[in-house]
Parts: sequence; structure tokens; C-alpha cells
Amino acid sequence: MGVIGIRRAYFGVLVSAVAAAAAFCETVAAADDAVVRPENTDEILVNPDMGLVMFHYSNRQWAYGQLEDRGDTLDWFPGVSAVYFRLPWCLLEPKEGVCRWDLIDSYAAPWIAAGKQIGLRVTCCESRYPFATPEWVKDAGAKGWFFKMKMDPVFGKDPPGGDTDLWEPDYGDPVFLAKLENFLKAMARRYDGNPNVAFIDVGTIGMWGEGHTRAYKREMEKQGRDIREAFPLHYRMHKRVFPNSTVLCIDDQAGGVNKDPDPPLMRLGRELGFGFRDDSILVNKKHSWFHDNWAELFAPNAPVFVEHEHYDISSERGAWSNEKLVESVEAYRATWLSIHGWPKVCYDKAKDAYARAARKIGYRFELREVSYPKSVKIGEQFAVKSQWVNVGVARRYKGATLAWTLLDSKGRVAWVSSDESFDFKDAEPKLGGAEHPVSLSSRCTVGFVGEIPQINDGVWVYTVAMKVGNFAQDTRVPTIEPGEYTLCASLGDPDGTPRIALPLKGGVGRRYPVGKITVE
Repeated sequence: MGVIGIRRAYFGVLVSAVAAAAAFCETVAAADDAVVRPENTDEILVNPDMGLVMFHYSNRQWAYGQLEDRGDTLDWFPGVSAVYFRLPWCLLEPKEGVCRWDLIDSYAAPWIAAGKQIGLRVTCCESRYPFATPEWVKDAGAKGWFFKMKMDPVFGKDPPGGDTDLWEPDYGDPVFLAKLENFLKAMARRYDGNPNVAFIDVGTIGMWGEGHTRAYKREMEKQGRDIREAFPLHYRMHKRVFPNSTVLCIDDQAGGVNKDPDPPLMRLGRELGFGFRDDSILVNKKHSWFHDNWAELFAPNAPVFVEHEHYDISSERGAWSNEKLVESVEAYRATWLSIHGWPKVCYDKAKDAYARAARKIGYRFELREVSYPKSVKIGEQFAVKSQWVNVGVARRYKGATLAWTLLDSKGRVAWVSSDESFDFKDAEPKLGGAEHPVSLSSRCTVGFVGEIPQINDGVWVYTVAMKVGNFAQDTRVPTIEPGEYTLCASLGDPDGTPRIALPLKGGVGRRYPVGKITVE
């Protein structure tokens, strides 16, 4: 047979095989099913893109990570999944083009090594820095104004010096905006789309990044202009510079006690795909929070961060409430909750409240039931049926894929089948006690029987047998050995890489055993 004949023969076999496979996909191998109802635990989980967030820097260098031992990732504080760095621009770019990323990276390194994430905010006006926007920006011609404000470096206690001159930029000034965007672009080259970064705040507006303006407000009112007219420029800049990141806009940027049910700035945030952040709850004795109604508008499509007041200040003011802290998680449909204070103090005085909040926050997927064939044949399709419930108060916004994995007797991965028919970002959260079960029927196939090719006159052909030394060997080779395996469930990437911890016992690398299955 010539080369053309061989190719035609091979093509005919290939077409027949494809047709047979297509016909087979419409059937499911019959077998007795094992039915398993896993016992879900109340374990506090640490998962990506959700959880409790410890403040390492809170607008200044010394709080709140400085009392922790070097490399402490708060594993002793259940549910802590991220560390937060909120710093003024002046510390990160003291000279134009010279950035101090080491102020972040040095403390972020152990958290990332522990599989946890970081959050970031850069501010341009602070109560503790005369030039939170670097003075070189003003010297370059950026417009701004001085104002006086009592400094409160230690929980509201004024220093002997009394009033201090602070400089606030014109947030719409073109020189200021150009310098700021250059800095944010440098930041983006390092952190945009970085899987270790959970979120980035739009923090470049107003005092502490919260949108409270002093001198800027005064000057805008003098001119009869809207004090928020420049704020959309910052929102669009963050969208432009950080297109691959979860960006959060902040409630007070639209007004501290704004009762508008849907202000224009928050609508813009949603249009840009931003998440929402409340800075802060538990400030007011009578009203623990004001903007959970805004959070509800964001929550169907983007994450929500709830930041509580500095713990010590909130307690001294009588505004702190353990019950309200837990209640806020569901009221806001929160994905993240802050630990805004000295971690050991927060833990010692409110650990039960944080633990209750951590069990509700974000997404939490329970596997309620699994049924699968007790035995399957190599290369033949079968179904694994499962029921899932998201008992958290928020979605898994970045999505997740279900995978079924076979582990051999040594715990090694023998085969992986991913089910991309359902994205777990669409698993509705549990709110008001209402559950929304998701029932799936995953089409799986374990291994296949392949042929060993042999070269004949430079053309690949398939033979019934090939000569290996002095022995004739069948060329049909299975890709998985027959035997007993452990069937495991996992949620993660489409390629089967597990990412999400489940409240199930016995997990190995975030793969959770369901039962035994025999491969024939």
C-alpha cells in the first residue's frame, strides 16, 4: 500500500471512530449507583477572594501590623485570608519615578507564601501627613490648597502642637491627575491582574481616601461647583489602569450619610464593574451603618467589603456591637470583613463574633449528596450526580469549576474529569434563610485504550502488534490501570486544579474523598 492509500485507510478508520464516539456520548454506562451524603462541618475556611482582612498599614506606617511577629500571617485568627496595605502616596513615591514597593512586598511575602492575598489602597490626603500627595507634585505645578486639621496620631488624642497645615490637591487638576496616573501605572505593572492581589480600592479621593474633602470642598463651594465633579475622573482612571483587578469604590465618596437610594457616583461604579466598600460601620451609636442598600445593588455582580471602625475607638465611643458585626455580614452580603485594630486585641475581645461572621461571609459551598456508579469501564462515559448549596451570603464572583478526580492507593492523581457545564459563580447565596440548591449531572470518562504507533516508510501507521526485542506485544495500552480508586470532588480551575476549601473532612490538597470506585 502506498503512502496515499495508508492515509486514506487511516482517515476512514478515524471517521468511523469519531462517529462511534459521538453516538456513544448520548448514552451513559449502566451500573449500580453508590449514594453518599457527606457530613458538612462548621469549620472556618480560608478561601481566595473572601474572608477576614487584617490591616497591616492603616493610613500610617505604625498601625496595625507593627506589633505582630515578623512573618505572622494570623493563622491563629480563624478566617483571616488577606492582609491590607493602606498607605499615602508620599511614602510609596517619595521622589518622582522612585517607588518604594518594598514597603508592601516585605510584609506581603509571608502572606503570599501561606496562600493568602493582599489588598491595596493609595491615598492622596491624610490627617497625619502635611503632604500625603508628594510635595514634588505640588512643586511640579499641581493646584491645591492648605487647610488646618487637628492631628490625631493616637486614637483622637491631639498632640501638643495643635492645628497642623495639610495640603489637599485639586482632584481634577490636570498636572495632579497626570502625575497620579503615572504612579498608578507603575503600581499596575506590579499588581494589576496579580492573583495574589484580592482587591484595589479607589482611594485617591479625599481624606483617608474616603471622599471627605476639606480645602477642595471649600474652594468648589466658593466657585459654585459640584464638590464631586472630579471624582468620576478617578473612577475611570482606576478602570483604565487596573483593567484586570477587582476594584472597589467607597461609599463615603458619594456622601457620608447620603440617603439617596442610588447616587450617580455609585451607579458609575457599577457601570465600570467595580465592587463596593463601606468605610466604616460601627461608628455611630444609634445607626450602626447607612449604606447596606447601596451594597445590595452591587452584590449580584461584584464583591462587597465591610470595614468596621477602629476597634478601640468604636469601643470607647460605645458604638461597638458584636451582634451588629455579625449582622452586617448578611445585611451587606459581604465578601470581606475587616479586622481594623490590633489583631490580638480584636481576637481577645471579640473572637466569637468574628468566628460567627467568618462562617457566613463570602461563598461557602456545601456538597449535600453524590451518586455515582460503583464500577466503571475504561473509556466509557458515566454520570456523577451531585447537589450543592452555597450557604454563604455572597457569590463566588470569579467562578469555579467542579472536577471529579480519581486517586490511587498512594494518594496520587490517576485521572481528572472537569464539568464545565455549570460555573459556580451562578450559585445563589443563602439570604434570609433561603437556600438555592444546584443539582448537577457530570459526564465523566476515565482513561481510554490507545494504540502504540509504528513508523513504516516515514508514515505513522497502526498495527495489531509490534515487535519489541524477541517478544510480540499487543499495542492496545490502557491509560489507567484497572483497580479500586478514591473518587474526590473539588472546585477550582477548569483544568481541575483545586482552589476552594470545602467544609468537608479528609481533604487532600483541597480534593475531598466521596467514596471508592472500581475501574474495569
